Amino acid sequence: MTADLRSFLDTLEKNTPELIVRVEREVEPRWEISSVQKRLQADGDLPVMVFEHVAGHQIPVVTNLFSTKKHLALALDTTPERVIERFGDAQINRIPPRKVPSGPVKDVVLTGDSANLDILPIVTHCEKDAGPYLTAGMTIVRDPDSGELNAGVYRHLYLSPNTLTMNMAPLCHAAEITKRAEAKGVSVDAAIVLGHHPAMGMASQQRGTFGEYELDTMGGLLGEPVDVVRAETVDVPVPADAEIVIEGRIRTDAWEDDGPFGDYWLYYAPPKPARVFEVTAITHRHNPLFHDVFPVGPEHLVLFSLGMEGVVFSQLKALVPQVLAINVPVSGSGNLVYVQIQKDFEGLGVNTALAALGAYRFKCAVVVDEDIDIYDDERVLWAIMTRTQADRSFFTAPGSYISRVDPTGYPAYPGGPALLSTRLGIDATKPLNPNFPEVAEPPSPLWRHIKLKDYLP
Repeated sequence: MTADLRSFLDTLEKNTPELIVRVEREVEPRWEISSVQKRLQADGDLPVMVFEHVAGHQIPVVTNLFSTKKHLALALDTTPERVIERFGDAQINRIPPRKVPSGPVKDVVLTGDSANLDILPIVTHCEKDAGPYLTAGMTIVRDPDSGELNAGVYRHLYLSPNTLTMNMAPLCHAAEITKRAEAKGVSVDAAIVLGHHPAMGMASQQRGTFGEYELDTMGGLLGEPVDVVRAETVDVPVPADAEIVIEGRIRTDAWEDDGPFGDYWLYYAPPKPARVFEVTAITHRHNPLFHDVFPVGPEHLVLFSLGMEGVVFSQLKALVPQVLAINVPVSGSGNLVYVQIQKDFEGLGVNTALAALGAYRFKCAVVVDEDIDIYDDERVLWAIMTRTQADRSFFTAPGSYISRVDPTGYPAYPGGPALLSTRLGIDATKPLNPNFPEVAEPPSPLWRHIKLKDYLP
């Protein structure tokens, strides 16, 4: 069976039907889809959602693909604890795409006036968003200089039936490609891919060097090449089994305001200039599915943190062999990392926190002992409250770049851009003093192996 979005949904319905819900009631793309997700999130329920009937459209919306590590694990046929390991292995054992003459994404080809974005059920998520946003598409670009391909997930504000914004983080490879093209006065060929196996979204989060192509990593995750076909109007290969592809060019001579937009910090990002993407073609499968990511929901953060965890764990392990595991929790909006270590000398907790803050743009790093479950926020907070003193266990590092959307950022000089933040390190490990109190609990072998069904009705 081809690994694509449909095969993943079929697997969920067969093996874990509690993790997928099909909504038959007609819903509005403006606020109603996101409100259902927000209500489910508030109730602690995060299934994959398929909204079968979207008002004014013939295309269903699929969302919540990445809402927990369990979802990622199911997509990769592994356990949540091994997702990061699988992700790291895929970046080492990469499998390049395989060119094929055609594929399902070419079932319907729309060009000219027919390539109209209004056929797509683009979702408006938050009350004060500037408009409908594409949030799940992986954009593939070709560098006009080197011919290298690069891919990443960016946000796209609907501007007109044939234009979107292309809002790229200034430090990403695609932004560098576009900046070089601007210096030469040429546009950049691109294609936005919507709807494929979750491995595509995961691969888009790799933090590799320029020239390490994300579809190679997707192949590594799947254990087989990703089939690709030629685009209709641009010089970019696209996944043959994708649901929808929007072809076009990133203009290097035009900008439009993008925002406000509810971002992963869970605040509105203010309007900022973004490049313009002009649509030249839309291709899709018969009866396509439209993939959306709820940008202020957990799936944005679960997916976003995957790339951080992959690169940080390998770097930290090389610097601090005593590191056992790391977790970038949803509660920290991508700015917080928990690091679990096997402490064998005093000062290792502080050293590890410094290394973690240097490995990525985290705002806070918390280091704990091996007896603390780093996937449980309550246990980490308990360690902070019972194993630290603020004047000895906490340290700050001012004047660092974290993110352009940090609402508490401050300028480096009067009147400058508010791009700097102060980082926080917390050593929440126990001292090695043998007189430090033991954790109080019943005998561990007893309570851990009790079968509650033998006791409870």
